[in-house]
Amino acid sequence: MDGDDGNDPVILSIRSAVQYAKGHIPGAINIPFKEIAKVENLEKLNPDKQIVVYCYTGHTASQATAILNILGYDARNLLWRITGWTTDPEIAPYRFDPAEGAKNYPVKASEGAVPPPSDDSGGGCGG
Repeated sequence: MDGDDGNDPVILSIRSAVQYAKGHIPGAINIPFKEIAKVENLEKLNPDKQIVVYCYTGHTASQATAILNILGYDARNLLWRITGWTTDPEIAPYRFDPAEGAKNYPVKASEGAVPPPSDDSGGGCGG
């Protein structure tokens, strides 16, 4: 945010109304995923502004983002979803904890694979 409210995106939570009420990104509006394509809900979205969509884990938000883009909106999925905004387990219950959930399974590089960029950017696969 740069202090100019005129260029701020619309922040859209597609989590349930119950989860939204527990806590949400300031200024976010709530339209649960199953209701995203209803005309009365689409009318709440400004088609001239970018829309940043978030959910619990990013999966449903990516679907909502695709739906909105197909309908002509400029929608983006919030990187790291609500878990990137808060560590509160009541608001972000599906937060990944590498200490508890990470495995160290073996990986294998393909023959002739190009080494990753030196900046370790991951090649644009985003998470």
